[in-house]
Amino acid sequence: MSRYTSAYVTFVRGLEEVESLRKIAKIKEREDPVGDRHEINAVCRGAIVLLSAHLEAYVKDLGESVLDAIHAQNVLRGGLHSAIFYHISKDVIDDLLEAKEPSKIAEKVFLFLDSDLSHWSKDGPFPIPLPVDRFNKGFSNPGVDKIRAYFCRFGYSDFKSDLGRHLRANGPPTINMVNHLVDTRNKIAHGDSFVTKTPAELADMIAFTRKFGMATDSVFASWCKVNLCSIRS
Repeated sequence: MSRYTSAYVTFVRGLEEVESLRKIAKIKEREDPVGDRHEINAVCRGAIVLLSAHLEAYVKDLGESVLDAIHAQNVLRGGLHSAIFYHISKDVIDDLLEAKEPSKIAEKVFLFLDSDLSHWSKDGPFPIPLPVDRFNKGFSNPGVDKIRAYFCRFGYSDFKSDLGRHLRANGPPTINMVNHLVDTRNKIAHGDSFVTKTPAELADMIAFTRKFGMATDSVFASWCKVNLCSIRS
């Protein structure tokens, strides 16, 4: 069995893309820090947005790995957390809850029966693959609390405490950096032209984000093995 999930391996490749941008900014900073300051800022800002995007994709990939493994390994539905079923059908259920008129309610019920009935049973394994895009819908801006909330969709509510035990003294600075990354990305995405980082600061962001990803991979995969199924091949 491999040490890391395939999602983490893909994530590390994504970090290499970000590191390539950081190196470009570092070279420009060394050659002409004043004349190239606008280009340096632009490259670093782009790298921050890309780093946050890779972290978000990584968490979603972890979720996809679980959903695929649940189906492939014929995990029995009777032991699954009820939240999994809700998030499989969240879009249809939420539409149903918002409907007021009897005819609209009936239409939503028929839609649910047509599209999702095969998922909703506590007997045996899922007969068909689970809808990953629908399950992942609504997860974005991967701050630590949002990642914890995403993992709660599987019934894993102890992520932050497990992460803290795994990282030990590195826990607070790692968590703070991930949250700072997402906050900085959001400011850039909303047009704040004054927000940027130096290549050295970007290097710290990359290092802490990688450390966070590695620890997340360990604690989440370990929890899945005990409570759901193995997601390491």
